[in-house]
Amino acid sequence: MLNMNGPVMLASYEMAGKTVVVTGGTKGIGKAIALAFGQCGANVVVAGRHEDECAAVAEAITSAGGHGKGIRTDVRNIDEINALIAGAAETFGSVDILINCAGVAITKKILDLDVEDYDMVMETNLRSVLFASKAAAAVMKASEKGGKIINIASVGGLKGTSALSLYGASKAGVINLTKTMEWSRYGIQTNAVCPGYVVTEINKAEFENEKFRDHVLKTIPQRRLGTVDEVAALVLFLASDMSGMINGEAIVADMGAICG
Repeated sequence: MLNMNGPVMLASYEMAGKTVVVTGGTKGIGKAIALAFGQCGANVVVAGRHEDECAAVAEAITSAGGHGKGIRTDVRNIDEINALIAGAAETFGSVDILINCAGVAITKKILDLDVEDYDMVMETNLRSVLFASKAAAAVMKASEKGGKIINIASVGGLKGTSALSLYGASKAGVINLTKTMEWSRYGIQTNAVCPGYVVTEINKAEFENEKFRDHVLKTIPQRRLGTVDEVAALVLFLASDMSGMINGEAIVADMGAICG
């Protein structure tokens, strides 16, 4: 707990000794978050579906001054989620911060969706958040040190978007789940981040289409797209001691788009 009775405290993102688990940590926003924690000296466990990609990000974290470990994890598999959290605690002695970033999107009109689409999106984007958070909270509670759980949602969970109904519904679920996780009495803070349009490896080709890019930019008051590093910076703040008063919030970072 910060002592705010003295001089104004400046933000510090020193994470030495903290253990961070990042699901979806091999690409896009998740990778940027994992690398940012590594640069701040954390022990970072990188989870993703491909072992070689997990190992590559973990090595980059170690090279940046942190301590990285890759654990191949399919977040649709509850046993693998539990093994991820247990493995992180066994390797580094604790789990202090969990970043739920794994996610998928299927672009289809509702009449074209089938049950397999539903299961893939909901199990990846929503169910994994519930069970990873449950497993991490149990470790945090037992340690009596508390912790931070940060869920990567989306502005898509706050408004409807054509052809992204499943994605939006899953992210709306993440936002509500964040607000109803009942662990604050144990010193466990849970918050969500809702990014707007951010360029990643997944959508880079779409934004290279000038017509599509111009259409999207017209919906954003700042007339620009976000970056993965900007999202990572917000996550670092929420994971730091400076965010002690923030709990159960869904923080929007979309360059003003949702405000019109």
